[in-house]
Amino acid sequence: IEGTAIRGIPIAALLSDHKLQEELQIPEDSISGSFLKPWQEIAKICRIGEVSKFLRWCAYDSDFTPNKIDNRFKTWVSKGLTNYYSFVHKGILKSFEALQKDHGLEKEDFFRYLQVRHYFNKNLKDLLGRSGSSFMEAFLSLIKPRSDCKIISKLYQATQLCKQENTEYIKKKWEKEMNVIISQEGWEEICQLPWVSTGSNTWREFCWKNVTRFFVTPVQRRFTTNGDASWRLCGFNGAD
Repeated sequence: IEGTAIRGIPIAALLSDHKLQEELQIPEDSISGSFLKPWQEIAKICRIGEVSKFLRWCAYDSDFTPNKIDNRFKTWVSKGLTNYYSFVHKGILKSFEALQKDHGLEKEDFFRYLQVRHYFNKNLKDLLGRSGSSFMEAFLSLIKPRSDCKIISKLYQATQLCKQENTEYIKKKWEKEMNVIISQEGWEEICQLPWVSTGSNTWREFCWKNVTRFFVTPVQRRFTTNGDASWRLCGFNGAD
């Protein structure tokens, strides 16, 4: 019954394709419907947005016209080419030669690759690196082959971050300015430092303000309109 309801299309290919879900008319009380509903709730809570398009499969994507007249794309599924993210390596679309080596595509698949590349460049390329939500970042990293372990705990942690106010946006600012990647564990240690390094509430507050970027930095000062005048308004320049 469930196979008939989704017409053989994997449930994973339906997650972010609402048009395809409507075409299939999946009953809410079916097993497939029970899988889709929690995903829709997570997508709303974590504000996944357009980045979820990476989860569509080129073999079934309702917006990818070539798959409607060419069933060859469905054979790619058995080769490991499922969602569009499976075509990506280190932030760029893989070359046809790389897909031949990694997934066994044949020469006659080249023009199909060009069709996928055209669709990708037009609709998805600009979304690379804009995962936006911590949940989507975790989810995309875990659906890659040979992904890291602790899948459930990482998804749970990412979901919890979406549900509450957090300092993730501050961490991203530090990463961008310093051009480094700060691990979640490392960021937690940084945030704990003000409370374990001193018993003085005054110094704790001062340290925490440094971490949370409360003070105006030289970079921020470049965008002020008062020039280099002292913040004390005493008439001097460059006073500290």
